[in-house]
Amino acid sequence: MIMKKVPKWGFGMAPFKTSTKISYKKSILSVIKFVNGSEKINEKEIIDEISKVKGLFSRIKKQDQWDWFTVNMYMDYPLFNDIVRIVFSLASLRKAILEKNEHQQKHSLNILIHSNFLKYCENFLAFNVDTDNSVEYLYILSRKEEREILKIGMTTRNVQKRVNEINSATGIVYPFSARKVYKVKNARLVETEVHKLLLPYRIRKDREFFYMNFAEACKIIEEYLKKSDQMYYN
Repeated sequence: MIMKKVPKWGFGMAPFKTSTKISYKKSILSVIKFVNGSEKINEKEIIDEISKVKGLFSRIKKQDQWDWFTVNMYMDYPLFNDIVRIVFSLASLRKAILEKNEHQQKHSLNILIHSNFLKYCENFLAFNVDTDNSVEYLYILSRKEEREILKIGMTTRNVQKRVNEINSATGIVYPFSARKVYKVKNARLVETEVHKLLLPYRIRKDREFFYMNFAEACKIIEEYLKKSDQMYYN
């Protein structure tokens, strides 16, 4: 009998290799300097670095790589609308540099700055996986093998650490992956209220598991967060 190999990490939550993280940081630093206009950089080099940084934001947008959530976490969970604008603007910026279109280049840089690009890049550079901050989170987890069984809970610590704890529990064979994280003002209150809203989908009263479509869960949660003013944006 051939045993199926079980991944150690939930999809999207693979940690960076040291060399990969160094490469990412190098590219981010180069693009930050270019956006700030603080340093003149070789054209070919900056085009390559912009492509690499665009790839990081595209990972979060598409959620299609084994480390997409890790990138998301390092950047401190960028707003989706910002991600869309940043991916588009980095592509436009790269094209403008190649075509020597200064007007388009300035326009792309302006959009990047107003989409919190620099803040997200600085978050990535400063992130320390061993350090917890004061921000509270509501998270949605699931397994790749059971996409519509959602584990919805809260934590006041690093989300990756919390997921690792869950995956280390006895009885967990296939690891959970974080699919969505919301920064909130009062995580315990939000968790209680969200669980009430999702009561028809709850599998067991003593467990925070819900059988429902992921997009529908996000819609209900986001409507509640908007109405209750519990979303933490900074």
